[in-house]
Amino acid sequence: SHDGIIELEEKWTPGTPVASVYNVESDTVLEIGLTPNRNDGMSHFGVARDLRAGLLNGTVEGIHEFVGDVNVPAIPPLPASNGPFQLSIESVEGCPRYLGLLIEGVQVGPSPDSVQRRLQAIGVNPQNNVVDATTYVLHELGQPLHAFDADTIEGETIKVRHPYPGEKLVTLDGEERTLHKDDQVIADANKPICLAGVFGGKSSGVSKSTTRVFLESAYFNPVTTRKMAKRHGLSTDASFRFERGVDPEMLERALSRAAALISEWAGGSVTTIHEANAGTLPAGREVHLEWQQMRRLIGISLEKDTVHGILNDLDITVRSDDGKMLILNVPAYRRDVTRPADVVEEILRIYGFDKIPLPERLVSAASYQVGVPEESIRLQIANFLVNRGFQEMMNNSMTRASYTQELGEDGEDGWVLSRQIALLNPLSSDLGVMRQSLLFQGLEAIARNANYQRPNLRLFELGKIYQHGKNSVETSKNAAQRYEETERLAVFMTGTASPENWNNAFTEIDAYALKTEVYNLLASLGISIATVRESSLKTALISEGVELSCQGQNIGRMGKVQSVVASKQGVKQDVFWADLAVSTLTKIIGRSRIKAKDLAKFPHVRRDLSLILKAGTTFGSIRDAAMKAEKTLLKRVGLFDVYEGENLDPGHYSYAISLILQDEEKTLNEKRIEQSVQRILDSIIQATGAQLRE
Repeated sequence: SHDGIIELEEKWTPGTPVASVYNVESDTVLEIGLTPNRNDGMSHFGVARDLRAGLLNGTVEGIHEFVGDVNVPAIPPLPASNGPFQLSIESVEGCPRYLGLLIEGVQVGPSPDSVQRRLQAIGVNPQNNVVDATTYVLHELGQPLHAFDADTIEGETIKVRHPYPGEKLVTLDGEERTLHKDDQVIADANKPICLAGVFGGKSSGVSKSTTRVFLESAYFNPVTTRKMAKRHGLSTDASFRFERGVDPEMLERALSRAAALISEWAGGSVTTIHEANAGTLPAGREVHLEWQQMRRLIGISLEKDTVHGILNDLDITVRSDDGKMLILNVPAYRRDVTRPADVVEEILRIYGFDKIPLPERLVSAASYQVGVPEESIRLQIANFLVNRGFQEMMNNSMTRASYTQELGEDGEDGWVLSRQIALLNPLSSDLGVMRQSLLFQGLEAIARNANYQRPNLRLFELGKIYQHGKNSVETSKNAAQRYEETERLAVFMTGTASPENWNNAFTEIDAYALKTEVYNLLASLGISIATVRESSLKTALISEGVELSCQGQNIGRMGKVQSVVASKQGVKQDVFWADLAVSTLTKIIGRSRIKAKDLAKFPHVRRDLSLILKAGTTFGSIRDAAMKAEKTLLKRVGLFDVYEGENLDPGHYSYAISLILQDEEKTLNEKRIEQSVQRILDSIIQATGAQLRE
């Protein structure tokens, strides 16, 4: 602020805006919320291009007279080439096209004030007139550029290649980085000078003493750039755009624009563009859109001229229109538009969602789906386990190859090393293969929690496992034949059964606690526990386990994780794990029926039997024999005591079982009860060789 009269130079006449005297500008900065798929909007030109289509065809009234065409600033023609630089591309998959030009006689200094203010307005700190020109064009046109001090480029040679073993690069931030064999670098005749598309090298950076500038503009592969940036922990304006894909048709225009700005702001003479081509740039795609499909998706019919106008303003070319089908060419920079529905969305976005009238009536049709939807089953499983105190995990589908290599094969239902799917370009050794089991990442989670003093855990994960098909052919073009993708449910329990409390006994989680939860889950899904069969199981993963089957199909396995497996993940306590096949459960549930019935009107009767059995006889075999003998009256078989020791022969033990009998139509009399119990006892003796203990 200023009090009193300000004396100005005589050259300023009355009426001159004060902003002109003090070199002050008033500007409006707009921030847009850009979704990740709209890489074409990462520049002023891209936003203006999209805004033009919206204003010309959109819902803003009275705006059309102010809307003109969107033009890139005029670029003066370049003089004849006199640049000696030689360009070559060795890493074809990572860089299909590389352009460059030489500017000589440059005087590096501050950029014009107006340019600095524009950069500052968008959050960029001005550096110098050369670097600022590349930054300016980056935000103006969306194409990342890089300026090198040409005198530091040995052999006046530029190569796009992979690093040689042991090569290192000191980047602009002063950090020395060891280069990975899958990185992509810009190199001179002898050494790397830049991480391609990510970060420049310190030795080749533009400084105050720079007089010759080599300017690059290239298309770098999005996947290669993303992996390289992640490996080195870098995220720059350039990598951010290359990772999402730049406009392949903007390379030369952006390079010429930057060269013109450098020549204007820093002086110097500009050569023509040198280029190296070694691959195929992304091209536009053809999309077929039916008018009937467009009407069905939008809800109303749009005028032909309106649709054509919107498509034209979006740079989507109408190749043909026979009244039934539109054949369209989508530009390469619109990577998000790949199918008819995407085109319809673009048309509706520009036309205006608010212009679509609400229907006067809702038309719907009842649908019928055979079986139970898998998504419904997944939700039911997750809700049940959460209500039982479990916490859900979500892990990466990629994992370490060393897990399976160290432990060997896990049998038919586990993994086989020959079926392991290895990644061609893994981000790291920790993410080298597709997982064949949900176990290892669950153990990792348990180990991490234990390190934070949380040893008592109930965890589950619904996720997919991957492996080569049993009869896969590596050269097969059918992915379904080469690979198997299966959804599994993993349930983990470890630690104590309940929180430590003075009034509760300290009880460790055991296999029976896991079995209780798994059987309760199956029952909640409508699977009769009586139909579930168990068989003993011991594998490379499970030391004390059972394999579960139902209706003749394997539904999974459960038991105690082998201590050697748990210890390799840093887990010192016992872990109990269930591994269930979700797709098999879905099929069984689809055939099951949950029926509602009235509460029993007549009382049930309990009878207890004490049986002497040989070691190895399971309660499941006793229950199955009992249920087979009395299908009408027997409602439940329970095990309430197990005894072994004195008064029993070696290799034998005693089971005390309970039988719950009930007739739903009348009260049971003693005679019928005794007959039923005798049938049940005879069946158990015949099936297991049991003896009735007096």
